[in-house]
Amino acid sequence: MPTFTNDGGSGDGILGITSSEEFSGVVGRNDDTKAKGNAAPSGNGVTGFTAVPDGAGVLGLHAGIGLGVSGVGLIGVWGGSFNGVGVLGVSAPPGQKGGDGVQGVTNSEQRNGVYGRNESTSARGGNEPQGNGVLGYTRVPDAAGVLGVNGAGGVGVQGTSSSHGILGQGRFGVTGRGSNAGIWGIANGGWAGYFSGPVFVQGGTLDVQNPAGECLHAETSSPDVAAIAAFQSNPVAQTAAIYAKHAGGLTAGFFDGSVVVTGDIVLLEAADCAEEFEVADIADAEPGTLMVLGEEGVLRPCCDAYDSCAVGIVSGAEDYRPGLVLDRRSGGMRRPIALMGKVFCKVDADYAAISAGDLLTSSPTPGHAMRAVDRDAAFGAVIGKALQPLADGRGLIPVLVALQ
Repeated sequence: MPTFTNDGGSGDGILGITSSEEFSGVVGRNDDTKAKGNAAPSGNGVTGFTAVPDGAGVLGLHAGIGLGVSGVGLIGVWGGSFNGVGVLGVSAPPGQKGGDGVQGVTNSEQRNGVYGRNESTSARGGNEPQGNGVLGYTRVPDAAGVLGVNGAGGVGVQGTSSSHGILGQGRFGVTGRGSNAGIWGIANGGWAGYFSGPVFVQGGTLDVQNPAGECLHAETSSPDVAAIAAFQSNPVAQTAAIYAKHAGGLTAGFFDGSVVVTGDIVLLEAADCAEEFEVADIADAEPGTLMVLGEEGVLRPCCDAYDSCAVGIVSGAEDYRPGLVLDRRSGGMRRPIALMGKVFCKVDADYAAISAGDLLTSSPTPGHAMRAVDRDAAFGAVIGKALQPLADGRGLIPVLVALQ
């Protein structure tokens, strides 16, 4: 095999030159079709070797905008290293602007544009950015060390692992920006998001929707602070720090324990304080009905004049409703009876015309009150004062409940 050597060391060992676009300056060819079966640097078309520490075994340069090094095959370009860099791509000398350092392109949906792989199974034992399959680094302040872009609407960056799919470290570990969601977490049996430390939300609303369970669950073991704290920082605002609403007008808040209030309790659109009682017949105990005690404490509509067993008026008639209901229980034949406050009541003015301020008592008309004409008979049977007049007939008028 011929060997060309430059003993003087002042020139190239081999220099190949051509002026034709159809041919190459140097051609290395190996026609053997057998696999070499080992990792020795043999079996190549061209082998380049150097002992110069900062030189290259093979260097390809292009004077224009073409390719410096081109490889075609199952593996287009392969680079190996014992303890250095397998493949290094540099687009321009230091201090000059260039193109991409390394660019990987494929037209196959079954392959990757760039594939980085690390076969070591040992832990790196530190926080240095080492031991990665792919490492991206940049000093451009507003650029990214690694950027993933999907031009067809798919995933830009995807991480897969039995532990952390994506791990971000820095002043902001992970930053997400999106027109719908900045960060989207999908749970496959676990949590969609897990935070070990405080979470701060600025300039937006924390919207939690869970059709099948709790939307917000908070627990603390601290003896000094609450599990949930809400503050309205605007001293002149008319809005609440906490707002709860039930779509069906039922229970909007439930407390299993004591409630401490240091300010006023304001009941909007509520007129009376009521307490639930057992009634003999739900149909006979409609709102506005005057009820009296029956046998065994079960209530029924009044049917006697000046009945000292009068208890109160069924709350909820017209546009008045109870602000507070005591002894509320589920199930059973129960109705809220207004014991204090304003409530609409059925009255019968045929016994005597009713004026605003008149005392009212039970009447012989079932479930109706009447004006208390006989003050002696009314003692212990007065249910309240009329707030509106009724000259004759029957009707519903507002009454200020005051049992006497």
